[in-house]
Amino acid sequence: MDLKEGLEQAMRAEIEGRELYRIASEQSADEKAKEAFAYLSREEDSHFEALQRLYGSYLEGERMRVETLPRLIDFSDAESPIFSETFKKQLAGKHWEMSVLSIAMRLERDSVLFYRRLADESEVFTARALSEGGTDPGELKKFFLELAEWESSHLDSLQREIVFLQDTYWEENNFAPF
Repeated sequence: MDLKEGLEQAMRAEIEGRELYRIASEQSADEKAKEAFAYLSREEDSHFEALQRLYGSYLEGERMRVETLPRLIDFSDAESPIFSETFKKQLAGKHWEMSVLSIAMRLERDSVLFYRRLADESEVFTARALSEGGTDPGELKKFFLELAEWESSHLDSLQREIVFLQDTYWEENNFAPF
């Protein structure tokens, strides 16, 4: 894979995450979840825009300017970063919401692995560009590692949310044999 292909794949993944979280925000009946998913959508969009600018610079043969991205969301509620306690008490039939969490976890896990791979390959990507006064591979590597860390924090929050809801969800929907 070359840098162009890597950036294209990364942009597609950010769009997928943005759209999943946007729809989840629009469809959720839980106000806390609406807000959390909206923040996640905006954060994925900010990642997409930064990648898009990097991609444009690469295509133009310009020095790729690695940006520092602002963090838009802080999951301060360690037990339930997305849904409210009220939502947890009404989990019967909430299959869509649980599916969103599961799908989002897969997207975030894939993103973490992909950004780590891009970070590992960043020196190869930028070797030619460096000889022409281009981007420092260390900057590019740091950028991809930062994205991996952010996606990892999203993944951790989603996992905490599933742990918070799972037993009640199984019980309310008669999935558990007890």
